[in-house]
Amino acid sequence: METVVKGFLICLSFASAMSAAQAQTVLMSKKTVTLPVDLSSAGVRSSNAGYGTTYLVKILVPGLAAETLLNHRNEGEAAPCLATYDTDKVEDITQNNPTVENIKFTITEEKILWPNTTDKICNVTLAETINAVVRGHKFTHLRRADLPARHIDDCK
Repeated sequence: METVVKGFLICLSFASAMSAAQAQTVLMSKKTVTLPVDLSSAGVRSSNAGYGTTYLVKILVPGLAAETLLNHRNEGEAAPCLATYDTDKVEDITQNNPTVENIKFTITEEKILWPNTTDKICNVTLAETINAVVRGHKFTHLRRADLPARHIDDCK
């Protein structure tokens, strides 16, 4: 019986420590920029670059490189890109109307904090998300980068 109680207390103590060490997300920046997007077959494609075996419809946005902190160019692509899960048909985006349109992009930077109470450090990750709506379809792209760890007291 004593062993069961000790085991229960250890589990309870561990669960308590884990709940205290949950990740916290802090919004650091949010801005909207308007950039030209080529909505022809040159700027819209079905590709699996960066997504394994899954093919997604993507838009290429060369101007994003100047507006973001992280690299949103998937390996093998000619420019930073966003993908949509709304459709798997390039034609739904090009719509037999190959033009260059000015599109609004929302760029959000968040700091994700992961306290490590055992080592008394705070692991920090920067997450950058880009969202846009193009001809009625939602496009998105997310990149993350680990930053140097901080002292646990600075996990804010």
